[in-house]
Amino acid sequence: MEKETLSREAFEEASNFVLHSARGLERNIYKHRFKNGNIGPILVELHHYQNPDGGFGHGLEPDLRSPLSSPIATTRAFQQLKELDSEKIEGDLVKTGIDYFQKTFNPEVKRWFAAPREINDYPHAPWWHYDEEKGGTIIDESWGNPTAEILGYLLKFNQFVDRIDTEKLLIHAVERLNKNGNLTSEHEVQCYVRLYRYLPAEWCSKVRDRLAQAVQQFVRTDPSEWDDYVPKPVDFVSGPDCFKFGVTTQTIEENLDFLVKTLENNGVIEPNWEWGQYEEEWDRAKKEWTGILTLKGLTMLDEFGRIKV
Repeated sequence: MEKETLSREAFEEASNFVLHSARGLERNIYKHRFKNGNIGPILVELHHYQNPDGGFGHGLEPDLRSPLSSPIATTRAFQQLKELDSEKIEGDLVKTGIDYFQKTFNPEVKRWFAAPREINDYPHAPWWHYDEEKGGTIIDESWGNPTAEILGYLLKFNQFVDRIDTEKLLIHAVERLNKNGNLTSEHEVQCYVRLYRYLPAEWCSKVRDRLAQAVQQFVRTDPSEWDDYVPKPVDFVSGPDCFKFGVTTQTIEENLDFLVKTLENNGVIEPNWEWGQYEEEWDRAKKEWTGILTLKGLTMLDEFGRIKV
């Protein structure tokens, strides 16, 4: 069966949206990937979201509009930093971010909580509401989100880690993964997938089978569901050379066909969720998400050689 490829016209339409309507961060990430732009402007944009405490906020996570730092928003920054050549990254940007992670780690429960209670003082999606009785957001019901992902960044940038025993935390994370029969959230599984990318080889063998089982538990393989907010194959497999976690090549190719058709038909990829509150702020967040998701779609298609130009 012939693979769908994105036409030149659809690529240019999506590109124009990113370059003219997306945030400065996404615009410069696009230029870095598709126009051989340097990483300097990306780092400048990221600096705009960073606070003096080293953490990131200011709506970097678009569903969370608080200017205050939060571990979850800081993972958003590191999702970009990890893609860049680490030797060219400004050390201070990474170092202060890692320092923020170390300061916000809760050693009693060996984890990070997603965001502080002050997020309620600013517009946010309902799933980011801080529940005073429970002492966290609904996201915090899953230990690994964002703890497993943050651990991955500590392993990648280990030269800046001096207050957390990453080996002990890794042992704990792996034990939780292997002993937990049913992980409760696809986002928690995605955080473990991000951790997996930075594991030493001897650790990969200890989690590979269980993590593949977890991915299989959540990934939706029926194309008729992909217009909804569901975990898709490309949410777990970011490139042709990545470990596939049991997701079949056929399913991945079908998901890429879906991305091509979405961009061909709509020109962009819009969020398939809504806040149902803070309407004016949601309109702004929706536009930001459209830039993020459209860029993500173009990047994924480029990774798999699905763009004609």
